[in-house]
Amino acid sequence: MNANFQTVIKKPLEQLLVHIPQDARPIIGQAYHLAHASHEGQERDAGEPYIIHPIKVAIILASELGFARDTEMMVAALLHDSVEDSALAIEDIEPTFGESITDLIQGVTKVADRKNSRTARRTAALQNLFTAARKDPRVLILKLADRVHNMRTISGIPESKRRRRIAQETADVYAPLSHFLGMGRIRRELENRSLECLEPKVSAELSEVLSQDPCSKSRDFMEAIRTALQDTGIRNRVRLQTKSLLSIYRKVLRSNLSALEIHNRYFIEVVVSHRDTCYRTLGVLHGNFAPVTERFKDFIALPKRNGYQALHTNVIHHGNRYEVHIQTPGMHRMGELGLATLRGNTPLEEKRMQWLHELAEWHDTSANSQRLMDELQRILFTREIAVFTPKGDTYVLPENATVLDFAFAVHTDLGLHCKRGRVNGRRVSPFSTLSLGDTVKIEIDQAQHPKRHWLSRVKTYRARRLIRRYLTRQGPGNSSRGLMFG
Repeated sequence: MNANFQTVIKKPLEQLLVHIPQDARPIIGQAYHLAHASHEGQERDAGEPYIIHPIKVAIILASELGFARDTEMMVAALLHDSVEDSALAIEDIEPTFGESITDLIQGVTKVADRKNSRTARRTAALQNLFTAARKDPRVLILKLADRVHNMRTISGIPESKRRRRIAQETADVYAPLSHFLGMGRIRRELENRSLECLEPKVSAELSEVLSQDPCSKSRDFMEAIRTALQDTGIRNRVRLQTKSLLSIYRKVLRSNLSALEIHNRYFIEVVVSHRDTCYRTLGVLHGNFAPVTERFKDFIALPKRNGYQALHTNVIHHGNRYEVHIQTPGMHRMGELGLATLRGNTPLEEKRMQWLHELAEWHDTSANSQRLMDELQRILFTREIAVFTPKGDTYVLPENATVLDFAFAVHTDLGLHCKRGRVNGRRVSPFSTLSLGDTVKIEIDQAQHPKRHWLSRVKTYRARRLIRRYLTRQGPGNSSRGLMFG
């Protein structure tokens, strides 16, 4: 590699070393030298040495996502493309760096199969990713950091068609995946960069609209919040948060309004010290500004499946509506970084692992690649509701989920033998749609078994998977009955 390339590499390498603890530097250095050798002579589309990409991915993990002290993640970031783009084999990694690092690298390595279609290859890569996530969910964060840097450098790709394909995949899969994982900061960046590539004129127009804000009315409202909270002794931090350009654009398309007419281009973040103070803050806001009651959501009492917590409310101030989110610093960090914040929190880690296992189930079938992609889109884009068992246990289901979906979520046997349900005490059919806050009791009949038409009525992948499995095992040549599956 020539002296100019060495100079180009030096600066990002120094940036990375700033974040690396002294005791981790020997193995990080070893990983860097192996990655450097693997990518020797390779360049990215913009003409820079390829080794800069894995270094920048490691920097994103260290400086933006809090993984500087996770040596395994740092090593995996540096080596994540080495197997895919060189003669280095995955078997060469483990003797030096161990099983965990090898698994992380293998999880983000694309499946080499040029015979299949691009959609099939993409699906296979996602299957590989989610399979690895069952064992180590950090692989999802590594993949998102990789995608973030790819989108930050996408302008270096000369072919317009390839740029658009990458941006569309980012908007279709990786931005919603980051949202699903609760990583709000990553989601906003991926959505903004995707729209900039796919709809440059729209992106520029929306950016111009947002550059004109916040208007004096917004600043006046934020100051009114600060004053009201300070008068009641509540320490607070108030700031304006911009929603992603892509989310605003979707609202424009849905509502047939201009960007200026979309009232919730922004939301106001109010961060206070404790969970109880969030509710006190809500009381102060509703006491000083007229609330829009149908827009209130309590994600503290009923967190989203990805762990997100906040109080959401809309209030009126001088004739203008404002969206306000109330959180503690910990809740705010969870909303921004999601999965990346859970290290060391055993109860949350266990809950998240169970949830990731459920997410990973989306590809446990021999279905064709397009159906699998459709299923993943359904999982990632569906809104959620929280419903309860009679004992008060909470289950988070997709919007418009049925009693039968709830039954399968609670226990496989309940779903297989679900005869009907009782929603808030009222007897309903298994296919009745549930609403936020419903209390559901399942009534079973051992003579009841899944029918093929159930597949078109349920909304969750878990329910469809278990129904298909049951029907397959009850098909021709298999006379067994009453099989139960977990």
